[in-house]
Formats: sequence, C-alpha cells, structure tokens
Amino acid sequence: MLKLLKPGDKMEDEKSLKDWPHDWIKKIRSRPARHNLSKRTRQVDLARQVGVDPRTVQQWENGDRLPSVGSLKRLIQVFLEEGLFLEGAQRKEAEELWLAVKRFSEVRSATKREFPDFDVTWFETVASFEGSAQEGRVATQAVSLARQSQLPKPPSLFIGRNQSMADLKEQLKFHSLVSIVGPGGIGKTSLAVRVASTLAETYPDGIWMFEFGAVKDHHFLGQYLLSTMGLQNQGNRTDLQTILDVISEKRMMFIFDNCEHIIDACAALAESLLMAAPTLSIMVTSREALNISGEYVYRIPPLSFPGEEYSLEVLSEEEIKEFEAVQLFMERALLVAPKLQPTLANLQLVGAICKKLEGIPLAIELAASRMSMLTLEQMEERLASLLTLLTAGKRNAVPRQKTLKSTIDWSYDLLTGKEQLLLRRLSVFSGGFTLEAVERICSCEPALPTRDDKLAREDMLDLLSGLVNKSLVSIETSDDYRYIRYFMLEAIKEYAGEKMREETDGRNRHVLLERHAQYYSQILNRAEAKFRTRERDACLDEVRREYANLRSAMQWCYQNDAHTNSIGFHMVSNLYWFWLHEGRLKEGIFWLNRFLESTVHKELPGGDFAKALHGRGVIQLVQGNVEEAMVSAARSAELARDLNHSAQLASSLRLMAFIYINQLLLKDVEPLVKESVDIARKTKDMWNLAASLHAYGKLKLEQKEYHEASMLLKESVYFFESVQDKWEVPGPYESLGYAALKLGQTDQSIECFKKSIAISQIYKGTWILSRGIEGLAIALWAKKAYPEAVILLSAAEKCRESFGAAAVPNFPVEHNAVLLDLQHVLIEQEIRDIWNKGKSLTKDQILAYSLET
Repeated sequence: MLKLLKPGDKMEDEKSLKDWPHDWIKKIRSRPARHNLSKRTRQVDLARQVGVDPRTVQQWENGDRLPSVGSLKRLIQVFLEEGLFLEGAQRKEAEELWLAVKRFSEVRSATKREFPDFDVTWFETVASFEGSAQEGRVATQAVSLARQSQLPKPPSLFIGRNQSMADLKEQLKFHSLVSIVGPGGIGKTSLAVRVASTLAETYPDGIWMFEFGAVKDHHFLGQYLLSTMGLQNQGNRTDLQTILDVISEKRMMFIFDNCEHIIDACAALAESLLMAAPTLSIMVTSREALNISGEYVYRIPPLSFPGEEYSLEVLSEEEIKEFEAVQLFMERALLVAPKLQPTLANLQLVGAICKKLEGIPLAIELAASRMSMLTLEQMEERLASLLTLLTAGKRNAVPRQKTLKSTIDWSYDLLTGKEQLLLRRLSVFSGGFTLEAVERICSCEPALPTRDDKLAREDMLDLLSGLVNKSLVSIETSDDYRYIRYFMLEAIKEYAGEKMREETDGRNRHVLLERHAQYYSQILNRAEAKFRTRERDACLDEVRREYANLRSAMQWCYQNDAHTNSIGFHMVSNLYWFWLHEGRLKEGIFWLNRFLESTVHKELPGGDFAKALHGRGVIQLVQGNVEEAMVSAARSAELARDLNHSAQLASSLRLMAFIYINQLLLKDVEPLVKESVDIARKTKDMWNLAASLHAYGKLKLEQKEYHEASMLLKESVYFFESVQDKWEVPGPYESLGYAALKLGQTDQSIECFKKSIAISQIYKGTWILSRGIEGLAIALWAKKAYPEAVILLSAAEKCRESFGAAAVPNFPVEHNAVLLDLQHVLIEQEIRDIWNKGKSLTKDQILAYSLET
C-alpha cells in the first residue's frame, strides 16, 4: 500500500510543501463556527456529517489517507454549512484545500490518474444554499400561500408513456405516496410533471413541485419547501409545523423530485407530512425508493424499442414508427435535421440506434442532437461507445443531465465504497446474471485478509439489493418465479467497465475474468449433461439465458493465454448442439473454426478437440459443405479411436455415414454404421443407439430395402422415446415417411411427415422443418394435390435458405422428379404464382398450412 507523504519527505513539486492536506482539514475543523462561537466540531461530528467512519477522518488528519473526490466535496460542503471557512474567503480556502488534495493524490497514485480540478459551478451552487439557509434561521411571521401551485409546464410533445400515465393515475387513487423509481435519464421527472398536469381537478388546492437535486444538505429541506411555496417561518415553530399549518386540511399534491442523494431525509419528511396531512398526496421521483410504510413503488420502464424479439428487416414503416423510442428520436432529430425523411431504410437505422440505447429517453435525445453532425449510418456505427458519443446536452439542463455519463456519475458518487466496488465487478457480466453468479465470481477469496474493500459472499445479497434499490441494476423474474435475473443497462455497464479499468490493476481484472469464464464453463457442463434427456428443454432455456455471458467468456479466453484458451475450447466443444438447434449455424462455425485453428491445441489434441471437430462436421453437413464435413468427421473419428472415447467414436462414425449417404456413396457406409450401432449396443448407450439406427435405416432406404428400413427406423423412434428425447424423433419420422411412400402407403407417409413437422416446431432453426415439409410436398404430389405440393416445395426452399444451407434437398432425386412432373401438369405462370405464395409465408403460416393440408 502506498504511504501518503509526510512533512520532511521529498516531493517533486516544491510549491506543495506548504499545503499539506491533513493540516488543512484539521485546522478548518478545529475553528469555532461563525454562527455559534462556542461550538466546536469533533472528528466524530465531522464523520457523521460527511457520511464516513470516524476512523477515516482520523486517517485524513494524520496524513495516512486522502479523501476521494466525493468525500472531498461533502467535506467542503460541511465546512461551508457549519461556517468553518473564513468570512469572505470561503471559495479561496475551499480551492486551496482542493488543490492540496489534488497534488498529493496525483503524486501518490500508482496509475498516474489525474484528480479533477476544482468545480467552481458546483461550489457556487452549494454556497448559494448555505446563504439562503442562514437567512432562513431568522424568525419571521407565518403567512398564507402566495399562490395555488408551482408546477413546470409539461413538454409540448410528450412521447408515449400512455400505459405508465394510466397506471400512476390509478395508483394515486389508492396511495398517498407514489414513488417513480428508475435510473438516470429514464424520464422520471417528465412523467411526473405530465401526470400531475392532468390532475388539477383532483387537487384543487394546488400541486407543488420541489426540485431537490439542488439541495445539498438535508437540513435545508424544510427551508426549501417554505421558500418554494412562498411561506415564512414563525420564530416559535419548526419549518414542518409552519408547512402543516397551511396544508393540513387541503387537498394538495407535492412532487418531490430527485431525492436519491438525501433519501433518508426525504423519507422522514414524507412520512411526517402524510401522517399529519391525510388529504395530501406525494409523488416522488428518485433513483431509489423511500422504503417507508404506505409507499407504492412504480419502476418506470424504458420507452418501447425494437428488442431482440424483433427483426427490423421484416418490420414495415408503420410497425417501426409504433415504438416510442423511435417516435422520440424522430421528433427530436427533425429539430436539428429537418430534411430527415422517415423512409423505411432510415427508420430501420433509427430502430437499430434506439435498440442500442435501450429506450432511455435522455440517451435518445442526446443521440438525436448529434444529427447535425452525423448521418444515421455514422451514428449507428459509433454507438459502440455510448458514453463517448452521448456528450452533448441542453444548455439549460442541470449538470447531471447534460451527458449520459453525468447522470451515472451522480448515482455512482452516492454509493458506498463496497457498492461501488461491486458495481465495477458486475461489468464482467453480459446479458444479465444471477445472485449465485455474483456470489461465486465477484466475492473475494475467503483466505484474503480483512480489508475495507473486501466483498464477502454473505454480503452480496445486501449489496446487490442496494444497487437494485438505487436503480443501477434491474430485476427480471420469470412468470413461474423459478428464477430471478439481474441486468444493467448498457450505458451503466460501460461506465462500470471504465471504472474497473481505471481503479483495478491488470492482475485483479484477469482473476475476475478468469473466474467468470470458469463459472460459465461449469454451467455449460451441467447443461450439456441434460441435453440428450427429457430435460433438453430446460437445458436449452438455461443456455439461452446465459448465452451472452458464454459468448463474452469465449471471446476473452480466445484472446488470452493457453490456460484460459483451453477453458474456451471446452466451451465451444459443448455448444455445437445449441448452435444447431437455434439455427445459429454461421456463428457456430465461426467459434469452432476459431478454436480448432488455434495453434495452442494442435500439438496436444484431446477429447474436446475430437468433440469440436464432430460438432463442426455436423454443422458443415447441414450447411451443405459436404467435403469439409467429411474432413472434420474423419479427423474426429480417428482422434476418438486413439483416445478410446467410445461415445464420441460412435457419433463420429455415424456422421461419416450420413455424409456418405448424402453423396450416395453407399458402398462405404455399411461398415461405418454397423460399427457405430455395435459400439452403442455394447456400451448400452441408448441415445447413440437410436441415432445410429436412424442412420442405418436411411442407408437401407437408399438401398431400396424399404421393409428393413422401416424396421430400423421404428426401432430408432422407440429408443429415442425410451430416453424421452422428443427432439431427435423428427429425423427418423421423416425417413419413415419416405419408406412408406416407396411402399405405396401414401396416407401413412403423410402421417409420418406431419409428425416430423409437428415435432420440429420446437427447433428455433428451420433445417429440420424444411425436410419434413419437403417430404410432405412429395407425398401430396403422389396424391395429385399439385398446388399444395408447389406451395410446400417453395416453403421448404425458403426454410433451407433461411439457415444459410446450400439449396440442396434432403432427398434430391425424389425432389427433382416431382418438380419436373409439376411442369407438365401445371402451366408455367401458375407454378410461378403458387411458388411466390409459398415463399411469402411466415414460419408459423408454413407450419399451420402443412398440418392442416
């Protein structure tokens, strides 16, 4: 730990030798207060007012520790409010104290971090309240209200929030205290003003808004309410009593705006007012709830924006315009770029921008203000760094609302040291996290010595709850309450990441990220074990929830040393089935190639290498890259044989068999598929046996041995059902459909194809679905249902194209024969029109049409 310089120590800046911070702090604290010469401020008093431990003040005055920026601001504010600065020299002394701390902080900083300059605007604001507070101490005679209300004019164009307004107005009918809670820039104040502006008849005695953001000390709250309402105090009554004398019988509303920095005082004030004035209503805006009895907390959501569930490419202009975030962006952008046209291309870009900004009104307004300098394309590209781009605000905005970073600074400075540390560590997560993940990854090792910044596992729930209460972390609960996840807005995550890079050394960051990678690798291990069981649905849901964390962990592992690279390799080898089922084929190939081609693993390949090769081969086959798939499968089988991995060998031999069947190289298939079946029977691996019997049945189908093919395929279905894996059944059912068709059992064939289609709905990807639809089309052709056959062939082609596969049918001979025959029974224009109809169907429409035909 670095030791603070003491008198007599060498220091490069000679000027600073006369300005020792600990001398300044001790000297000013020890002075008599100007307002009460008999009063002396003790260390314990100063600690309480600043909000730190008394030992911290002792360390400041001993020269063992320096105040942080936030603590120094609170320290100066207390000195100002207590009248401890010299009369007429308040700013001069505050600046000199600040400069002394700045010099010593930068000298002792191991990272060469710069300490910010003295904030004159901030000081003058604090000083103005100090002056008005002292004037308010003079007793004056109470007077009645000078006017009925004090409410800002609501925005002329208020975008969206219709549901929020309705919810709040409804809750105000039943609750005297309603708190609008959310992160900075989410639009709490605008919503409160808008709601209040519609309630004049409900509160005939007036609606008053109190902007507490400018009140730096809770002692001045009463004075601020009095001055805002045009009241004066009586000498023998408290501020609260004077206010209650006026409002106790009136039907009024108070709006307490921006309470988070004096939350305890605001809670106490609201509780006292409501207890004594039963007809009063209070609406609060804050980043943290008051947490008192009778409070209804409304957590304000972002403006609606096109999230992950929407594809901007398929939405119409009108559909994109329905999003509140898009409406706000366009309305604000037209003020600085009046020539901006709401074309589909422009609206798609605006939708993408609003998606990255996550519907935060302040961020959207700041981004729109950049339209005078950037095109939509440039803005969308540059939004990778939100805090850097969104730095321009309105001239008349308060400082914390001029930039997105300022709003987060305001919240960050109000956190305790441990909360700040946890927030920094939470930046390691992507796409949400659980309490268990936070406890495992972000807590310090139990063996570490006790320190102020140590985060113990048992503290995590309280610390995380604190961040949720302060609107820096949000919660999502599943409908069945089976799991709870936590999220950070992207801007807050980026801010926390910057703070971690600034305030955490490289070694500790590496340890944190490695623990993150190991934790999610273990989660994937547990999920993968459920994949070939009846728990496959739960397994896929878990991986979907954690996929953003898995992806960021793989990225970090790939970029680091051999040890972390091996963690990443293990993860990609366990993920190929997820990419396959989700239809993320290109992404899967990207990650598998990355790690398989890494030089780290080429010298000592192991089980993960064989598994990754097999996974790559499966995806390559689905994509139609048959030759590459064979190379991957053959290498996987060879390696699995050398390693004596029987299950992997059976899988890789089966994959080779499917590839040969695809190429109609049937003479090479039977030894492979027989060995695969024998290994599975010998090891009693029922899932592998079911899959290999499917391959064997398909071989017999191609060999025109249809009865034997049916027997093998029915056995495959039986074993898949015995292990309760419904996911794999569509494949053998599709092949059973062709076998029945070849045997002249057309109705049975249609039944098998429809079973394949119905079960394949559970796949997000469409590669399995396309095969069943193609088979059903051929069966319908056999029944002379020609238009229906054309529609389904077209739909099958659309499904194949959607997952990037080569446009090669699963049974190309039968497929091409049907197409050729259709050209003889239907005219060309008729085929074209029906084909286009099939191509226009959505996935849901294709499913409905197939199952109802």
